[in-house]
Amino acid sequence: MCGIGGWIGSQDDGDTVADRMRQALHHRGPDGYGVRSFPSATLIHTRLSIIDLSESGAQPMANEAGTIWTAFNGEIYNHRELRNDLERKGHHFRGHSDSEVIPHLYEELGPGFVERLRGMFAIAIYDARAQTLLLARDRFGIKPLFYALTKTRLAFASELRALRCVKDIDTRPNRQAIYDSAALFYVPAPETFYQGICALQAGEILEASLMRDGAIFCKTRRYWRGVIAPNQSLSLSEAVDQAEGLLTAAVQRQLESEVHLGSLLSGGIDSSLVSAAAQQALQGTLQTYNVRFFDRKFDETAAALAVAQHIGSRHVTLDMDEGQGTWEHVVDLLTHAGQPFADTSLFGVNAVCRLMRTHVTVALSGDGGDEAFGGYDIYWRLARIAQMQHFPAVMWEVSALALDRLAKLTVLPTYLPARFRAIAQGDDTQVVQGLFTFVQEEELRGLCLDYQKMLPIRRFFEPQWEHCLPRKTDRVERLSALATEANVRMMLANDFLFKVDLASMKESLEVRVPMLDEELFSFGLTLPHRLKVKGRECKQVLRKVAARQLPRMIAEKPKRGFGVPVDRWVNAEFRSCVRETLLGSSSRLPELFRPEGYESIVEAFCSGRPDGRFSRSAIFRRTIFLLSIHLHLEGAGSVS
Repeated sequence: MCGIGGWIGSQDDGDTVADRMRQALHHRGPDGYGVRSFPSATLIHTRLSIIDLSESGAQPMANEAGTIWTAFNGEIYNHRELRNDLERKGHHFRGHSDSEVIPHLYEELGPGFVERLRGMFAIAIYDARAQTLLLARDRFGIKPLFYALTKTRLAFASELRALRCVKDIDTRPNRQAIYDSAALFYVPAPETFYQGICALQAGEILEASLMRDGAIFCKTRRYWRGVIAPNQSLSLSEAVDQAEGLLTAAVQRQLESEVHLGSLLSGGIDSSLVSAAAQQALQGTLQTYNVRFFDRKFDETAAALAVAQHIGSRHVTLDMDEGQGTWEHVVDLLTHAGQPFADTSLFGVNAVCRLMRTHVTVALSGDGGDEAFGGYDIYWRLARIAQMQHFPAVMWEVSALALDRLAKLTVLPTYLPARFRAIAQGDDTQVVQGLFTFVQEEELRGLCLDYQKMLPIRRFFEPQWEHCLPRKTDRVERLSALATEANVRMMLANDFLFKVDLASMKESLEVRVPMLDEELFSFGLTLPHRLKVKGRECKQVLRKVAARQLPRMIAEKPKRGFGVPVDRWVNAEFRSCVRETLLGSSSRLPELFRPEGYESIVEAFCSGRPDGRFSRSAIFRRTIFLLSIHLHLEGAGSVS
C-alpha cells in the first residue's frame, strides 16, 4: 500500500514539483519513497511496507532491461501464480513483492495485463521504449487514482491534494460536479470538484502517448463491467455452500503480510464472517477492533463483543464520546478528502483506523458484502414498489395530495410527496435513482442556483453493465439488477470505498476487503432476487452462512449502517463555528446555493431543534455536506 504520482510530458521545475507531490503523499507511505525521472516522464512512490520489506521491494521498479517502470498502490493477491508463470517464460525477479510482477506482466501482455490481476490496485506504468504512460484502476474502485490532462502533459496522483501540487491545472470549481454531489453527497467519477481534474473510473485503463510535437494523446477504456446473470436453477442450500467456500478462500488469499494484521469488527454479518474466517486461518492470533458510540441507536458494541468472544479473537473497543468532535478535527478530515464528501460515517471509520494503527499495519474489513448479496433495505422495498405501481393512477394522486397537506403541516418531510410521485409514475431507472439519491429534484431546484443549466442526475443511473435477463423477467428481478449495479458502480466506488481509503490511509493503515474478491463477488451477481430477500429480511445467503459460524443473534440481526451521531458527537464550539462559517458574511455558499434553501437546515443543526421537514440524520448530513462545499471553495479558484 502506498501513494503514487507523476506525469508524462513537459513539466517546468520538475524536481520541485515531484518533491511537493511526494510530501503530499507521505501519510500514504511513511516507510520510504522513490522518485524516478526520465527525459519526458516522472514516477513517484511513497511506501507503506507490507510484503518484501527489503530494498528489493522499493518502487518505482522495472523489468530486467529497465525499459518498463511501475509505481503501484495496492495488493495483488494472485502474484505468486503470476510470478510462477512469468518465471517459466524466462523472466527474472530481484525480490518477492507482489509489485514486481507488474512490469514483467506488462512486458508479456501489454495493456491486457490488468485483466490477469486479482486484487486492489491503482497502477502507473511508463514504457520508456514507446514513451507511453498507462494508468489502471481495480474493478471496484478500491484504490483511488486522479489525473489532469493539458496539451503537453498528463499528471496523476493517488489523491487530489497531491495532484494540486502540479502547476497549470485548472482548479476552478466544477459546477456540474457540485450539483451532482448535492444530490448524491459524493462526487461521482469521472468528475471531481475541479474543472481540470478527472477521476479514473473503477475498472478503467488510461493510455497516454507523447507525440513528436510534444502533445499528449490520451484515451480511456473500460476493461471490466459487471455481468448480472441470475441463475434461477440455483437453490438456497447450494448458494450457501458455494458462498461459504468462496468466502473462506477469499479471506485466506488476503492474509499475506509481513507486518501485523487485524480486523475491523463492527458486529455486522459481513465483518463478523470475515473476522471468523481470518481467525480460523490464523489459528487464533487475530486482533479485532470496533467503535463504541454513546448513542445506543448507533452502537453495536454488544454484537461485536459477542462475535469476538465466539471466535476467540483479542478484541479492543474504542469509545467515541459525546462532545468529542472538534472543529479542527472535522475540518481536517473534510479537507483531507480533497473534494466535497458528506458520508458522516467517515468520522467513525477514521477513529477506529487511528486506533488500529497503534497495533497493526493491515486491517480486514467487511465492505462489499451488501452490494453483491442484497444486504440493504432497498432490496425488500423493490417488491413493494413493483406491487404498488399496479394501483390505479388516481389512487396515487389522491395519496400524494394527502402527503402534500401533511408535509405543509411539517408532519412529514417536504420532499416525501415528490419522491412518492416519482416512484409511483417512474420507470425502472427513475425508481432506482430515487432509492440511491439523498436529495430529490424538488429540493435541488430550490437549493441550486444553476439548476436549469445542469445535466440530470438520471444519467448516472442508466444501465452500463450487462444484464443477462430473459425477455419475460418480472419487474422485481429487473429492478433488483438495476439496484445492484447502482449500488456497486455508484455508491460502493464513489462513497464507501473512497471513504475507507481516505479514513485509513490518512493514518497509514492498509484496509483489505475480502468480500470484493473477484470470484466471490461474481458469484453474488448470479443470485436471483429470491435468494437475496425473503419478506423484509435481506442478504439471505450470507445470513445462512453466518448461522453456521456465528451466534444466532448475529445471523438474525437486522442491517444497521455504520453511522455516527454527528449532532451529539460534535461539541458546542463546533456548532458555533458552523453557524458563523455557513451563515456569516464570509460564507461561500451563496455563490452556488440559494440561502433560503439551506439556512433553516444549518440553524436546526446548530440549535439542536428538530426540523419537521427532515430527520435528525438528514439534517446533520446536509450540514456536513454544506460545510464540505464551503471548505473546498475556500481552497479552490473562483466559481465561474
